[in-house]
Amino acid sequence: MTRSAALKEFLQSISFRELTLSIDLLVSTYIGYFYLKNVFSASSEQLASPVWLSELLLQVIIYSIVLMVISYIVLAFISDDELEQPLDVREKQISLVGYKYTTYILQTGICIAIFQYQAHAQGFGPSIEYNIPFLPLHIMVCAFLLAEITNYATQLYKGRTGAIYG
Repeated sequence: MTRSAALKEFLQSISFRELTLSIDLLVSTYIGYFYLKNVFSASSEQLASPVWLSELLLQVIIYSIVLMVISYIVLAFISDDELEQPLDVREKQISLVGYKYTTYILQTGICIAIFQYQAHAQGFGPSIEYNIPFLPLHIMVCAFLLAEITNYATQLYKGRTGAIYG
């Protein structure tokens, strides 16, 4: 079996909902990679610059919007009006399970960011050589990106295995 035949067979074996979630997962993962790559490769002057950080966050937002719009346009062309169909009861339940984990991650990220901010403001924490400007903001952005990735991955996993409550 050739690769193109195997790819075609795989695409026919998955549902449209799984395809949509997979594309959303890939886009979210790429946005997370883009953000982390820029943060880890930035110089200390760039990390301390609010202008650089604002530009990076604006790029992340623009790339997110553009990639999501492109993916939905492509999905609209290949679907048979499946984008307009409402979710069935099972898909709604799976979506709620994904959102449950998203909420846990976001709450944890916000709490860690607040704790880090308070520790830094009170003078507790690592020495000055490990000081990262705007660290609470980076923590919150990473928590958001991780929550999105977890949401899509959980929905894909639960939808494929059928183990909604387990």
